[in-house]
Parts: sequence; structure tokens; C-alpha cells
Amino acid sequence: MAKSSTYIIPPLSWIFSAGLLVIVLLVGFLSMAYATLLKSDEVEAIHLYGQRTMSPERVKSLTEVYLGSSLMELNLTEIQDSFLEYPLIRSAKATRNYPHSLDIYLYDVLPVAYIAIQEIMTLDEKAILLPLPDKGMLYNLPIITGIDVEVPSSAIGQIIPDETVQMLVSFLKKIRKEHQNLYLDISEISYDRRGIKLISATHGTSVFLGNEDDAILNSIILEKFISEESDSGIISPYQYIDLRFDRQVIVKERESR
Repeated sequence: MAKSSTYIIPPLSWIFSAGLLVIVLLVGFLSMAYATLLKSDEVEAIHLYGQRTMSPERVKSLTEVYLGSSLMELNLTEIQDSFLEYPLIRSAKATRNYPHSLDIYLYDVLPVAYIAIQEIMTLDEKAILLPLPDKGMLYNLPIITGIDVEVPSSAIGQIIPDETVQMLVSFLKKIRKEHQNLYLDISEISYDRRGIKLISATHGTSVFLGNEDDAILNSIILEKFISEESDSGIISPYQYIDLRFDRQVIVKERESR
């Protein structure tokens, strides 16, 4: 008959095995805790505020890369700079909104006018050339016409050097600030030997304001004349209104059809 034998594990081996098991369990627990911690600030939503000019496609391309990222590890400066590469965004501020949101506050440029050169573009209050918004002509802005300037595509973000353009932009900036109702009823503005000419958006009335030195004062006279003719602040439906002569308002009635 074969003899049976009993193997006795030394006490130290038991201690070693138990310690190893505890270490394995601890490592597993810490790994799960770390994974949970990483997911606890995972970006689940991105909120944009003040955005009026970018298309949904551009917004998506600038934001979706951050979804699922750790909110804590995001480089906020890098995010802000990515939005500022779009010429119509003037300032951008990205903030963490724990536990799962990234908030981005944008301030976009409000152009003062469109300009018709090789194509329709926009100008800000400093006559800096800007593209149209992604969504097209969004704003109720006057368009500067009759300007013959060569502007390369690389001029985006630069001041248009043409003195007439700069003068018309300066005029529109003042009108928008001081005579907003009048500004909103301008569909077109140009400049020639007769001075500044406006065309009403509502009635198509031509308005002659004279040279740049007289145009602001004549705009005040025009606004008072409009207020007497209409309570809506809309340029009256004459064929033309001429303010170039010794503070007079000369009008021509439309021919009846």
C-alpha cells in the first residue's frame, strides 16, 4: 500500500500569498477608481454663447474634438485661439463648467457695411475687410457701391487703404450711433462728385447729402424732416431728397403710374 504524504505550506508562504492577493485587489480597485475619476469630468456638452456668424459645420469642426475629453486637462487657451482664427470672431473665452460641460463665450464682429468689390464682403468700424458670415448676408446693413479698388484675397483682416471707403465707413459709424433709425433704412451708399448718396431700403428714395464735411449735419436735417413726414423713422417715399443747397430740403415727388 502506497504511503500518503501531507505537504505543509510554511507559514511565511501563506503570508506571501495573502499579501500578493491584497496587492492585486488593491491595484484593481485603484485602477477602477482612477478610471472612474477620469470619466467624472468627461466633456459631455459644449455650450456656445454669442455666436451668430458661424455655420453649424464650422461649429461642429471646432468643438466635437473635445467631446469625451477630460475637462481638467483641456487647454483653454488653445480652444480660444482656434475660434479666433475665424475673422468674424473678435474675442473668445472658454471656461470649465464642472462636472461635464465646456462653456465658450464668443463676441463676434458686427460689421458696419457690406462692400461690393470682386464679391460681396463686409467692413467693420475701422474699414477692416472681412468675409461674409458662413450663413451669408445676415445683417441689415447698407452696401457700399461704386468703389473701384483692387483688393487681393490676402487682404482679409486688413484695413482697406482707399480714402473714400474709409470716409464712408466713418460716416456710417457715426450715423449708426447717432441716428440709428436712419441707418437702418439705408440699403446703399456711394460717393461721387455730388457727394454722399444714400438709397432708402424701404422706398428706394435717393438722398443726396453733399460732401463729407456737410453730410453729418445734413443727416440731422434729414432725420428731422423724416420725423415730420413719418413716425416710423423711414425715409419718405419721394423720388429723391436733396440736402446739398444751403440747408434746404429739396424733394421730388414720384411720378404717378
